[in-house]
Amino acid sequence: MYSDENIGKLDIEALQKAKAEGKKIGLVQGSWDQFHIGHLKYIKKAKENCDYLIVGIDSDQKIQKRKGKNRPLIPEKERYEMIKELGVSKTGTYEPGKSIADDIVIKAVDEKKWELIKKIYPDVLITITENYTTEEYNALTQICGSVLVLPRQAETSTSDKLRKKLIASMADKVDNFEERFETAVEDTKRRLESVENREEPFEGMMDHLSDSTDWVAPVVAAAKVNDNWYYGANQCDHTISKRDLNERTELFYSTVEHAEINLLKRITDIGEIDTIYVSLFPCDRCMKTLIDKGVKRIYYIEDHPERNWSKRSHALAEKKGIEVIYLLEKKKEDISQGIEEEQDYSGYKYIYPPNSRKQEQLDIMTNFEKENKDPLDPDLIEQDILFFTKHWYISENRFPYENVERQFLIASRYPVYNIEDMSQEMWNDLNKVWLKLVSEYGLDGGALCFRFGDPSLSGASLKRLHAHLIMPKVEEKAKFAIGGHKTLKKGLEIK
Repeated sequence: MYSDENIGKLDIEALQKAKAEGKKIGLVQGSWDQFHIGHLKYIKKAKENCDYLIVGIDSDQKIQKRKGKNRPLIPEKERYEMIKELGVSKTGTYEPGKSIADDIVIKAVDEKKWELIKKIYPDVLITITENYTTEEYNALTQICGSVLVLPRQAETSTSDKLRKKLIASMADKVDNFEERFETAVEDTKRRLESVENREEPFEGMMDHLSDSTDWVAPVVAAAKVNDNWYYGANQCDHTISKRDLNERTELFYSTVEHAEINLLKRITDIGEIDTIYVSLFPCDRCMKTLIDKGVKRIYYIEDHPERNWSKRSHALAEKKGIEVIYLLEKKKEDISQGIEEEQDYSGYKYIYPPNSRKQEQLDIMTNFEKENKDPLDPDLIEQDILFFTKHWYISENRFPYENVERQFLIASRYPVYNIEDMSQEMWNDLNKVWLKLVSEYGLDGGALCFRFGDPSLSGASLKRLHAHLIMPKVEEKAKFAIGGHKTLKKGLEIK
């Protein structure tokens, strides 16, 4: 079995000989990537429960199909050699030149389901709980003499270890990574908690949000396969430069694995799906992949319908007859009804109505919100823009405060909502905007006002980060309120 020409092929002759001698045939299968102590214990336990052990190894192509182009870490030939060299015998005594495995088979990418099991018909199939559903275990007992389910032999899987290493590496490059990541996860959890009649997979989705490595917009996806729920989270490439990570220029398709793709990799070899749950509506490229996989129904919590990728994605779904269900629809209806005593303003994504000062202002804001659009998006804002910088755009304030001579709105060009997400370059750019406005518009004095955090404390009516540069009228005092409200101003209503 170990000759070069037969590496990775099932030794049928040796297997038949072992069966003829009455030996108990065992089969254990896995990727065995980044081989660790849990793998060693697992194979050793398998050997202790049979006389002739066959170890199945997933080929490089098979692992890549399931886990992505960056896996495996260890090529199949090296994984083969490592298992071959495991010299711990059944009794635990090291015997040079003697392997635990009596045969080692490399499983091809196009191998049919349970193909190796059906070739061997083992007396005992050794596995772990996560590998099969209850129905599959029952079916396997018809093929094998018995199925032995072992507990995991190590606390952490290879994928979990890699994820922690990746996050640790990213934490060194991204300013305040841990704090920002935790805040982003908690924000997304709060939105998931808004789903009414919340059952699975939403609890599981909240648990798996921490699997993401995106510190601005963690996304999670879920699907049910063979009565088991599986989850995937979006992953950012941590190998690119610190500057690109902090400036968010890494968020291109080539450097991000979206949650839907991460999920599909986990279930490719397990079964098919027709329904998927996502915290953010899939982009157009992910939608094409979901279509190819036969998905017919998508439940989602959030969307960015004003973005071109979202428009293309919805068009694809409609064209292919995919049903899309927005899970917070009832909440949107409640918003439009404007029932004050029942309104929870935390559910608004882009605005905070209680801080509105005028009915016209409130109407504009809520109309945008109903369409799931950000009123401060520079592509959508209904007022003239004076100029742009790399990170900001500047406009005259449409609803200036009383006793103001000039009031400028300085808003983020990009969807940045938390002060923690501002890079040093954004702060430097804001300073340049301030000086440019003072110089070019002849501002003799005033204040640069910048709100942050909870709008019920900051007084902001719009959540995208923005500042106000205010010059008051001569011998008048202009007031910039810090501190918000929990209820709408008297006389205002959400129509």
